[in-house]
Amino acid sequence: MLYYKLFFICIFLPIILILYQLSPKRIRWIALLIANFIFYINFNFRMLVFLVPAIVVTYITGRVLDRLNHKKKALLKEFKDNKAVEGFSTKAEIKDYCQKRSRLVLILGIALILSVLLVIKYYGFFATNINLLIGRSTPKGPLPIKIFELPLGISFYSMQAIAYMADIYWTKYEAEKNPFKLALYLSFFLTIVEGPIALYSDMKDRLFEGNSIDPDNIARGLIRLMWGIMKKLVIADRLSPAVILLFSPEHQTKGHEVVAAAVLFTVMEYMDFSGCMDMVIGIGTMFGIQLPENFRQPFFAKNASEFWRRWHISLGVWFKTYIFYPVSMSKLAKKWNKFSKNRVNKHITRVVASAIALLPVWLCNGLWHGPKWTYIFYGVFYFAVIVLELLLEPALDAVLALLHTSKDNKIVTVIRVLKTWVIIFAGELFFQADSLGEGMRMIRDIPKGFSLRTLFGEGALGWGLDIYDWILVAVMLLTVIIVNILREKGTDICTALLQKPLVLRWTLLMSLLMTITMFGCYGAGYEEVDLIYAGF
Repeated sequence: MLYYKLFFICIFLPIILILYQLSPKRIRWIALLIANFIFYINFNFRMLVFLVPAIVVTYITGRVLDRLNHKKKALLKEFKDNKAVEGFSTKAEIKDYCQKRSRLVLILGIALILSVLLVIKYYGFFATNINLLIGRSTPKGPLPIKIFELPLGISFYSMQAIAYMADIYWTKYEAEKNPFKLALYLSFFLTIVEGPIALYSDMKDRLFEGNSIDPDNIARGLIRLMWGIMKKLVIADRLSPAVILLFSPEHQTKGHEVVAAAVLFTVMEYMDFSGCMDMVIGIGTMFGIQLPENFRQPFFAKNASEFWRRWHISLGVWFKTYIFYPVSMSKLAKKWNKFSKNRVNKHITRVVASAIALLPVWLCNGLWHGPKWTYIFYGVFYFAVIVLELLLEPALDAVLALLHTSKDNKIVTVIRVLKTWVIIFAGELFFQADSLGEGMRMIRDIPKGFSLRTLFGEGALGWGLDIYDWILVAVMLLTVIIVNILREKGTDICTALLQKPLVLRWTLLMSLLMTITMFGCYGAGYEEVDLIYAGF
């Protein structure tokens, strides 16, 4: 029961909207909790055995941390009032005592959440590689190879749970007292499949305020929902046969086909993932719930760092908040800053300090996507590129100064954007490759038989799409590009559309609906293409 299915759109969603609206305002969140339960068990009822304990662990950890925070405040107040507290002689001792206990609770809570994720998602990968390292790669030993079925959204709700506990530890907010409200947040049916990774501080009011259904929100949400479905069914799924063929090791893709494979997969992945985000944000809008944006025109980025500030934004924010900042404030980073002072060039000092914090971020980014060496390489690739960009920044500034121009120059901007595209396509090639070795082979074979004439001629017609498929993809892709250009310029497409005359609004809306109905990939002979990021 995914968001673009007829059953979801025509039956499930209307029923939940009606139930939500008919419920008293203070308990409307319960309608959403019921929707969560139905949505989750529709995939696999047995998987609740993982979700429910995760909710329980997160709730208990949060409550214990909250009590320790309150105890710390009480002890400090007592010390301030009485100038003494039994067992403590200074404020520093009180803070140190409370912090050690809180840190222990936080580590235990995170360990329990991560242990399940690591065993279910990564055990097979680590066991296989350990067996290879010790020269015993047979399935029976010494570590038996077991592949577990992944519970729906385990990576997403695990990251939200860790963020929730860490934020309470940092006293950003108090723990949720109602376990069912916390369950709604962690299992929210709009974020559990592919995200976005919504922080509790952003969602706690939006989920529970119970605003009435607004016709304007229904219109906005419906437009966004259908736009996302179009990107998924008309573009992404239509490109799937070509991507599968070009990345098949048996096909031995080389020459221009390697470039086509990287570009087509990148387009397919973007349309699939951003399309799903459009769907969930649109549905959330119908309920008056604003979910965080996960994409902001990523292909306008001028370097790799900016690309990741525009692509999968919620994942980047999570890594920045819960890995990058803590590591940048760690003892290792402080030791480097102390050692390099008056010894090393300031720019090099900054680059190395950034690299210290970025390495675990990008290793975790690669592993987060899945237990494959291609994903780990993908993370290390971006780490190397971003550090190199930081290192070469003064040289770039010097060259631009020599040419009497700046980064804002239009020609310079185009060159930087095109350079970023090369980085993106290269990264996605390894991301999708069957293995690291296969990715390396594809890169090596680019010069072999490279021919633009063949690429735009009979070559593309041999990848499972006919000329009409390519024309349709091109037209709809051009439409998406135009919309993204308008968004980049600050135009709110939904607002602009809703301000148009009623006849024009409905004409455009019905045109989008007809496009999905006539050209969407479904029906006889169509093999359903799973949402790409649902597997992560």
